[in-house]
Amino acid sequence: MPGEEEVNFERVTKVYREEGGKKTLVALEEDFYDKLAAYVKRLGEDAGREAQAGPNAPKALLLQDELRKVLKRRDQVFTYRERKLALLASSRASGAEVEVMNLPRQERALFEGMVALLKQTRADAFGGSPFGSEPGPAAAPEAPAPAAAAGSEKKPTPGMKVLSSEETKRPRVAPSLKDHVVVHVLEDLPPFAGLDTTYSLRKEDVVTLPKTIAEILVSRGKARIVQMPGASA
Repeated sequence: MPGEEEVNFERVTKVYREEGGKKTLVALEEDFYDKLAAYVKRLGEDAGREAQAGPNAPKALLLQDELRKVLKRRDQVFTYRERKLALLASSRASGAEVEVMNLPRQERALFEGMVALLKQTRADAFGGSPFGSEPGPAAAPEAPAPAAAAGSEKKPTPGMKVLSSEETKRPRVAPSLKDHVVVHVLEDLPPFAGLDTTYSLRKEDVVTLPKTIAEILVSRGKARIVQMPGASA
């Protein structure tokens, strides 16, 4: 059983060769890296002790060479397995049925963390809005009002202002700077469309935005309003 195997130079070399030659993960016990760390520590202590007795003694040189090779193969084994786990995590995050067995506890935590991060990133990317919500269904078109009887006079709806023909010909006034505020962006935001431009905001940006957009960003915790000297509240 993998859990009963000792971690030594021969075991590390075997795992190193198998990981480099296979596309699948080699089954490892839950405490593999704990035992590997203990072996490396013990090997380093032995090499240091022999080096003190005689730096150029054959045993000291042999232990130093073994330690150097073990450290190099340990790093390569983790790199091999890290890449394989990343591919599996991507498949799991996209909805595929992926079962990963016989992982050391450190790799289990890594795998679950990658899956969670990829799922969250997908949700953020597919949300379509910097405010974290999907666009709602389009409103149904209103039915046309029945035609008024001939000769009847149209009365304005209460609360509505009736414009004269001269007023409708007046040019529309563009929003003034009073309709804008300066905000400090608190986190990266995906591009989103405004009335006349597309905004692409990044963390720490200080920009001028229409009040309506600024209020939404502030209410969502994405930005804060910067009070300018002399500006009215």
